[in-house]
Amino acid sequence: MKKVLILLIVFISVLIAVGCKKNTPGSPAATNTSTPNATQTVIAAIPYTDLASVPGGTYTQTDDTGTNSFSHTILTFKMGKYQVTYDLWHAVYQWAVANGYTFVDAGAGSGNMPVTNVSWRDAIVWCNAYSQETGLTPCYTYSSAVIKDSTNATACDNAVCTWTNNGYRLPSEGEYQYAASYIDGTNWTPYNYASGDTAPYNTSLTIGNYCWYSANCSGTQAVGGKTANALGIYDMSGNVWEWCWDWYGTYPGTSTDYRGPASGSGRVVRGGSYYNGGGAVYLRVGGRYGYVPNGAYGYLGFRFARTN
Repeated sequence: MKKVLILLIVFISVLIAVGCKKNTPGSPAATNTSTPNATQTVIAAIPYTDLASVPGGTYTQTDDTGTNSFSHTILTFKMGKYQVTYDLWHAVYQWAVANGYTFVDAGAGSGNMPVTNVSWRDAIVWCNAYSQETGLTPCYTYSSAVIKDSTNATACDNAVCTWTNNGYRLPSEGEYQYAASYIDGTNWTPYNYASGDTAPYNTSLTIGNYCWYSANCSGTQAVGGKTANALGIYDMSGNVWEWCWDWYGTYPGTSTDYRGPASGSGRVVRGGSYYNGGGAVYLRVGGRYGYVPNGAYGYLGFRFARTN
């Protein structure tokens, strides 16, 4: 009888021990111990990825002639403080190619220099890849599919931007000039000044404090090397021209978040660069030009924006 009782006690003890080894939600053994994606970790460590919060408001958007203008209300958004660097471009590019994305151009540059030699089509595909890689919702689609191939001219040039998505995107032309001109929401940098400067481009003695251009350099420079504008955004005038979302076209009447005509022959570039022989005239916040969307040049890059 004593033997049976001892065996019974041992059996019950074994059952209890086995039961205690089962994982339950929240127990250490049930915890997900997977490591972060290696590329995601690398991208998170790359500097110059900060965004500035841009308060909404209404300003008069005036082009570089000083005669074409309209009252433009811009809703709150976020703008990259820096032009996209080659290091960031390349890290996302590598992830993208490994995850089903295709690019025409691999980009040029090094380190914290702004990436150049990327087309408008490359830029929107890269923005989609950066969004997906970081767990955000891509903005650019064609026929409801996320655009992943910059060799597909039809898809890219007829892209739909879902502005309410939280992914990375190009700024609209209006957002670009708004952020370049912003001082305090009541006062604005005039159309013929460089971003952040306090005098017209042709009389300013301080323009070189804010801009890399043909008078003080002969090539691209590391981003963030000059004084930021009032929003803490760097190089909005000079260093490299920057792609914007809009097709180039005539200005509309009073608008809210105007994003350009439905079609055109060129996409807007803004900001000026080191390259232009005309010098400071190209640094005006009102300056605007249209470039073909498949063009890739050594003086043209981009920065990203996001909707709040």
